[in-house]
Formats: sequence, structure tokens, C-alpha cells
Amino acid sequence: MKRISKIALIPAAITAVLAGNAYAGTEACFEVYKGADALAVSAFDTIYEGASCGARTGASNTTLAAIDETSIAYELTGNLSIDFDAIDGVDTDQHIVYIPTTDIPGGTKLKVTLTGAMFDGNSNQIHLVKDADGSGANTNFEAVASSDGAVDGQSTITFLTKAGITIGAGTRLAFSRISTGADSTAIDPVGIKISNTDCTTDSTSKSVTIAAIEAITDGGNGYNIIGAVAKAQKIADISSQFYSFNGGTTAAVDVNAESSNSENQAIVARTEFVYDADATKRLVATKTQAIYKTAFYNRGATLDRKITLTANDHLETQFVADSEPGSTVKMGIYNSRQASDGTLADQVNVQTGTTFGSFGLTKAAAPVYNTEALDVFTPATSLDAESNPAAATSNLNGAAYNELYYAVTNTSTSGVMNFNYNVNTFYTLDFGTTAYIDHCEASKNTHDIGVNGAVLKVPYVVNADGNFVRITNEHDESAEITVDVFGESADGNDGTRKVTAVKLGTVAAKSSVVYFVPKLIEEAVSQKSYEGADGGYAESALGSNAASNERRHTLTFTVTAPRDLVHGVSVQRVLGGSDRVMPVLDKNEWNQ
Repeated sequence: MKRISKIALIPAAITAVLAGNAYAGTEACFEVYKGADALAVSAFDTIYEGASCGARTGASNTTLAAIDETSIAYELTGNLSIDFDAIDGVDTDQHIVYIPTTDIPGGTKLKVTLTGAMFDGNSNQIHLVKDADGSGANTNFEAVASSDGAVDGQSTITFLTKAGITIGAGTRLAFSRISTGADSTAIDPVGIKISNTDCTTDSTSKSVTIAAIEAITDGGNGYNIIGAVAKAQKIADISSQFYSFNGGTTAAVDVNAESSNSENQAIVARTEFVYDADATKRLVATKTQAIYKTAFYNRGATLDRKITLTANDHLETQFVADSEPGSTVKMGIYNSRQASDGTLADQVNVQTGTTFGSFGLTKAAAPVYNTEALDVFTPATSLDAESNPAAATSNLNGAAYNELYYAVTNTSTSGVMNFNYNVNTFYTLDFGTTAYIDHCEASKNTHDIGVNGAVLKVPYVVNADGNFVRITNEHDESAEITVDVFGESADGNDGTRKVTAVKLGTVAAKSSVVYFVPKLIEEAVSQKSYEGADGGYAESALGSNAASNERRHTLTFTVTAPRDLVHGVSVQRVLGGSDRVMPVLDKNEWNQ
């Protein structure tokens, strides 16, 4: 009777250990790097001798290649196929190299998984290939494991190592779509597909990783080889290519309610902003502009796969003011500035054929403008040069950088501006190519428009004898006063049913002034052709008390003194009774 060797009953991997030709590895490793077309596998014929993944200072017998994965614009990844034989879409290669640190016997099932992508474009077959003669003179390669089952469209695939072949610990195994070749430059790297759905933000960051999650001997019926299991390694870095409205400080600017400006020039009150007499300090406010500076970045130069903007790509923008800025006040966009005097130039149309943008009091009412993306991401060069301020450690370092200036602008020298409102600018980057991922809508509080004084609102006055408003100025300088007036009408926006900035003269320092309502209304009619009430509401709509009255009005006073030093009182005469006295205040902060 023939004697059966006991060693024949021991699993192949253990046999290899007993034979003294295996390392006692604790994990497998990946090397991922990119380079020019026909990229050779680094140290392809060199056995890695470590029992774990060591220093990544270059592929050798004791160290690993540094990780250098491909970089991809997130906006591209709605349904993007990546061929690692041309990661830039042209001719740059990326190798994925798997290195077990324990021998893998023939017939082992090795399971590999991707996160963030699926395998794609591999004709349902991927091989693990090694240098055919180790450290010998030849550089031809051969497959020692091949995929078993479906590959393309899968995130997890299984390799079956070749029967009768033990893959030695430390062998560098490259992923390839072909099984043999003359040398490692002929290896055909694999392909994947990335399908993201979430809209893009500045902070969007994704990745594709690969891991070897198990290596089961004896056709999947044996034990798991720990030295063949590799933790997840990034093979593609995905991040947003475009940054819109990056940085910027809300432009807080006051409307000038006085009759002269900082250069002592006579002006019509509320036709200019308050600006500095020093021209070098006009970066936020000029005579006619309240300026918000922000930046736009295009990181395409730092990415392997990127979008090239075309005329079909737009920055969708809306400008929302929480109260009416004034009929002549618009939003302008400028692409260059001269810091020495705040001059803006290279105006960008808010939309092809439209120079300035209008405001809406709500987002639903605000016009949507399609600003050319090429305009906002392309620097102009007519005024001051611009340089990217991003630190070397920032992902914005090396990006194309452009500064834009959004200016709330009085487009008429005689246009009277309103004040005490905020502007929120809503925006989203919208690509003309449907496969690209548009940016999420976002908004910035770009402007806060105030006034250089106090604002006193009198909701109700009667145009009759004995009715007056008394305004007190506790400041140590005199102050100018203007008033806005409207009455009761079917549409106060029609004609001159509402008038603004009626000049009332000045109130002396530490003094008060009284304005009788009949005289005040006369001034509104004389200066601004105020129409008052027009017969107003229909009784059938609002009841028997609904008829408007041409004697009733609402007043808003603007006083060019600090608001905590200005206050007033409204007095309404009541025939046969006591007069009504109502305090009139701004948003004062009183101190004892």
C-alpha cells in the first residue's frame, strides 16, 4: 500500500511557509501613481520585503512608491468614465499596483472593492500581472490572477489566482486589461465610472478608493490570508473645480443725506454715497457706488480632468433688496479696479445685452441674470494686476484667480436713493452640458446700505391746522432734514403719489424745529409735484370706512445727525378733545 505524505494534506499556503519561502506579512499594500504615456511599473521586478506597508519614499525592496492619484473636477462626475490609460483624457497613465506581503497559493479567491465608483470599460476582464522572470534580464509580464465573473458595472470583483502558481510575498502585481506583454510599458491600466448626483459646493470633496477585502484559499473554501488583505487606498481625488463668490466682506455704505459731499461740493441730498475725501480710501464707497469685492477661482490647472468653459456656461444671479433701493439704483459688475482711487473698469454685462441688474424685493420677484461664466472667471488686465493670495497649502494654490466687484450704483446724477436695506446676491454656476453637475444655489449678503443720519417715521399725520411734528437735534453740529411723503391711494408707486427727499432746511445744534403739516405738504407739492391721495380704495372691497382721505399722510424724516441724538414728537389736534402726542424715534440705544 502506497504511503500518502502527510505534508500533502496541508493547505498550500502553509506548505509554502514550511518550505521557508514566505514572509509573515500583516497586510497587503497598494502603490498608485501616474505619469506619461506608456508608463513603466516602478521596481516591477523587485520584491518588496516588508511585512507591512512602510515608508513611501520610492518603489524599492524596502520602500513603496509615493501615492500620486489622479485629480478630477467634481463637476465632471455626473456620469464620467475614467480610463487609467488616459486619466487626462489624452495620454497620461496611472498604475494601480497590488503587493501582498504573504505568499498567495494558486486557487485563491481575492476580492477587491471600489468605493465611489464602479469598474467600467474593461470588457469584463481584468488581470493581475507580474514581471515574468523576477529580477531576470527580461521585462515581459504575465497574468497570475484574473477576474472571475462580471467586472464592468460592479464595485466589487473577484480574482482567482492561477492554479499551480504561488504568488510570492512582495511581488508587485499591476492591474491590467491584457494578460501578457513585452514589458511593463505595454500594460493596459483599467477603467472606472464615477456617477455623483449631489450639486457642487466649494467644499465638495469625494474620492475613489480601492481595497482588497479578502483572500480566501482553496477556491474560497479555505482561510483568509491576512497578508493579502489591503485597506482602502485612494486612487482618484475629486473636488470642485470652480469657486464663486469666494471671500468678500459685506459693503456697508451710507447714502449721503446732506446737501454737500466730502469734497465740499454742493449736491442734491441722497444722490450720492458717503465716501472719503482721500481718493486712496475709496475701495468700498465712491460717489455713485457701494462696492463689494469677491473672488472667483478656476482650479482647472491643478486637475487632471477638468472642464473648459464655453459660452453656454453661466453664473445665474439674482439681486434681492429687502426694501426698494430707488428707481435709478442698479447692480453693476466690474472686472478690474485701480486701488489708488477706487476706479472700476471692464464692466461685465449681468447678461448678454444687459449692462446693469435690477433688484427684486423678494427672490421670487428678482430677475434671473445669466452672466457669462467666461467673463467672471477670466481676469481683466486694464487696471491693477491681480495675484492669487492662496497659501501654498491651500487647494486654491495654483488656480486661475479673478477678482470681481459688485457695485450698487446710482446710474443717474439726479436720482434720489433710498437707504436702510440689505442686498443678498443669489448665485449658482450652471453648465450648458447636461452631464456636468451644476453648483448648488448659494447667497451672500453683499451690501448693507444705510444713511448718515437718523430716520424718524411718522405713520400718521393730518393736513390740518394745529398738526405738527417737532424734531430735536442734541448733536453739537447742525443737521439737514429731508422728508419722504405718501398718502392713501390705489397705487403709491404711480406718478408722484410718493415723493422723496423734500428739503426742509436745517435744525441747529442743541435745538429743535417745528414743521406744521399743511406747510410741509405745500413744500412736497412745490418741490416734487406731490399728488397726495387719489380717491383710493373701493368701499365694496374694504367696507364703509375704506374711503381714502386726501388729508392723511405718512412721513419719513431723515436728519443728518447721529441717531441716538435725534428724536421727535408728532402732535395731532383733536377738536373738542385733548391733542394726541406721539414720540417719534429711530432705533435708538439710550444711555443714562
